[in-house]
Amino acid sequence: MEDFNRNFSEVYEVEGQKIVSKRHQKPIFLRRELFFYDLFQKTGLVRTPKVYGVEGLCLKTHFIETEKKDILQTAAEWARVHSYFIKNPLPNNRLLFPHNIQAVASFILENKDAFGELGALVEKALSDLKVEMELTTILHGDLQDKNMVTFQGQNYYFDFELSGLGHPGRDVASMIISNPDRRKEIERIYRTNIDFDYSLLGEDTNTWLIARAAELYLILSKRKGPTEVKRRIKSRLLDIIQSSK
Repeated sequence: MEDFNRNFSEVYEVEGQKIVSKRHQKPIFLRRELFFYDLFQKTGLVRTPKVYGVEGLCLKTHFIETEKKDILQTAAEWARVHSYFIKNPLPNNRLLFPHNIQAVASFILENKDAFGELGALVEKALSDLKVEMELTTILHGDLQDKNMVTFQGQNYYFDFELSGLGHPGRDVASMIISNPDRRKEIERIYRTNIDFDYSLLGEDTNTWLIARAAELYLILSKRKGPTEVKRRIKSRLLDIIQSSK
């Protein structure tokens, strides 16, 4: 299972420049973030905020005020990222988090009772996994709206502490979780911008959508936080699971 980074961020101003200081829980998360900032700076595949420096476990980057977030641009850009790294895989590196759907499914099935009447649906969807397992590429790992901004028509991505290697369906599912009403558009734009054969995109995304939504539901259930906020988010995730059957 994923070792989640419970980071703490604050925004402050220095000589008119807004800076985000993000304190990581563990050094591995900071090193992974720096690795991906550097990777995308070198490849130019997607944009990231400017990095100002590191102090201890704190990563300091430029704070960007977001406009209306462009999720379809996200779908297009990450389709190209996935395509590039399918054809140009990175060497083995311990900083690349391994996203394995079997491990996610095992965690969920061990806790299926937490889903109540939807437990049977979740179990059926994940007990017989059918995804194109040979498709492995670089993933953001948590490609939700909260981890990107749009400014002057350009998208910028951050929070790479879960980035690594895995099936592209995970990133597609994460985009849909943030924008469930735009699933068809996201899949259409993604399919248009990939340059590898992916006839089972819809089926794979459906499997990952249930897995990712169920995983987030369980993680949220175990965390402390405002009851009403947790209730709303959990209800939304359950709706996603229900609608994916």
